[in-house]
Amino acid sequence: MLNRRGFFASLAAAAAAPAALVLSRKSASASIVRAVGEGRRNIPNNLVTDQDGKTYHFYDDLVKGKTVMFNFFYADCKGICPRQTSALLRIQAMLSDRVGKDIFIYSVSLKPEIDKPKHLKEYAVMHGIKPNSGWLLLNARRKDMEIMRERLGFKDSDPVLDADINQHTGILRFGSDINDRWSGYPLLGKAETIAEMVRQLDPDYVKKPLFDHPAS
Repeated sequence: MLNRRGFFASLAAAAAAPAALVLSRKSASASIVRAVGEGRRNIPNNLVTDQDGKTYHFYDDLVKGKTVMFNFFYADCKGICPRQTSALLRIQAMLSDRVGKDIFIYSVSLKPEIDKPKHLKEYAVMHGIKPNSGWLLLNARRKDMEIMRERLGFKDSDPVLDADINQHTGILRFGSDINDRWSGYPLLGKAETIAEMVRQLDPDYVKKPLFDHPAS
């Protein structure tokens, strides 16, 4: 895992998973993502609104002092988004009741003009994202969303690819604001790997398998 400055400045892979950000053209990678600023300034504090119409300051209310996972999506996506959501549901289940307690998931809409709270709520219901489960679907003003996308490492340096919403990144970024440890991994990769990497962000982490494997 990297600290906030190292992660958001270079967006390199974590030491525990050195190939974590070697992704396809449809996903952000260390070679094509550019972040701006240093330290806490990389995590914007703009206003966001969730699927229930509740408004937050992104850093102060949703990230500060927490372990978090970020991804970007849009509600009428027919391609990668439903598969990403299914993957996040599996990861959420693997982390059990920790999600909503000390781990939180934030999915940010790439279509803020369309994905108002009503549409985000419909998406949540359709895909089985339960209320009060620690997973918020977020809408921000277009300008703010673009700043979030760039500073959190979801922007493609190729302007043609970046302008194509159907090519949006399939990466999940996650970290602990408490420990200042940050990383990323392809969201459609192995769910068990992601769940374990997120679990290792716990300051009281005990190194033991998250999943029991039967003896061969």
